[in-house]
Amino acid sequence: MVAFESSNTIANAGSAAWQRQSGLVSVWILGQFNPSPVTTIVIPFEPGPESTRGPIVNDAYFGKVPGDRLMVGQAAIFFKGDGQYRSKIGVSPSRARSVAGSYDPSTHALTLVQYTRPTDAREYVNSMWEIQREPYKGDVINSYNDGPAAPGQPPLGPFYEIETSSPALALAPGQRYTHVHRTFHLVGPETDLDRIAKAVLNVSVAELRNALR
Repeated sequence: MVAFESSNTIANAGSAAWQRQSGLVSVWILGQFNPSPVTTIVIPFEPGPESTRGPIVNDAYFGKVPGDRLMVGQAAIFFKGDGQYRSKIGVSPSRARSVAGSYDPSTHALTLVQYTRPTDAREYVNSMWEIQREPYKGDVINSYNDGPAAPGQPPLGPFYEIETSSPALALAPGQRYTHVHRTFHLVGPETDLDRIAKAVLNVSVAELRNALR
């Protein structure tokens, strides 16, 4: 097992308050990981009807993700992390939980990510590549799978990412905000990893292994 964390602080060192009309900033942290043909990324989400909570997953970043690469389960999203198809997904403030992860059954490697998730925060910077009509209707947690940007081009890495963001920060002069992003890599027998996956992600290793087969 190996674990590490990044603690990232933004401070308003100026004399004027940051206001949403003139633009807000946020902390954005990503981890880039080695892909494999059988790696599955998992993002647990808060269940509930779309009429009150909105869509479960945003998969429009680089075009709609094919069904064999993205599956929505009872309480978790499964996303392929093979580094061979450029795609990205996101989960909104009304759906996001404070954990995500991935599993590579070829190496018995379970990755867990924890991050600062204020329960009352609703405005996040929108990172869609477009002219923003709703710049603070962004996602809390994202996952990116690398792949060719155009036919015939090689992937950038290849790699896959698990990304987290702080809320959009309207800080007063002298005010600070800290966003913590933790990563855990665990390798071991599947029986041991299964207990951890169920406790932290609320999914089994079998679900992670088979969701996108």
